[in-house]
Amino acid sequence: MTKKNYTAGNWSVKDDHFTEMFLLQNLKQFWLPEEVALSNDVLTWKELSKEEQTAYMRVLGGLTLLDTIQGDLGMPEIASTVESHQRKSVLTFMAAMENAVHARSYSNIFLTLATQDEINHTFEWIHENERLQKKADIIANYYNEARGRKHEQYMAMVASVALESFLFYSGFFYPLYLGGQGKLRSSAEIISLIIRKL
Repeated sequence: MTKKNYTAGNWSVKDDHFTEMFLLQNLKQFWLPEEVALSNDVLTWKELSKEEQTAYMRVLGGLTLLDTIQGDLGMPEIASTVESHQRKSVLTFMAAMENAVHARSYSNIFLTLATQDEINHTFEWIHENERLQKKADIIANYYNEARGRKHEQYMAMVASVALESFLFYSGFFYPLYLGGQGKLRSSAEIISLIIRKL
């Protein structure tokens, strides 16, 4: 058996001039879904048409899928290609935010506004929607191919930027649009908190 020597993350020596700044900024912006009271949205939810409610649930469902891919696969895979312990810590913190905060936030919105049957139907729609699954597959493939090859690592990072920018932001539009009209404002506040992290 070959002996391997492991290294420890030494924060007393900076790897570069930006990694610790990124970590500290992420820590300052940390929040929990339970900090946003969603009960104020129940009355306006009931005023929305069934089509508006379905669209809203599906938008949040799509965001949940993308956050899950980013937290389960994207950030951990990219972190595995980085040698610096400090950079790994930033990426793994971000992965936890995707799943433990963002995806949970959407679930809190679902639990506040919808019945369990409506929530289940939304998650079935996520699983069966070909376009959404194709979008997820494209991003996931870049992550799955990242390990060990520089070009593929770079492409995984490009895919992550695409996911964190236009794929998420296009999904944020509808909740923010409704929030701007005075509807579902607490849910829109959650979206604003997520955007602040990006």
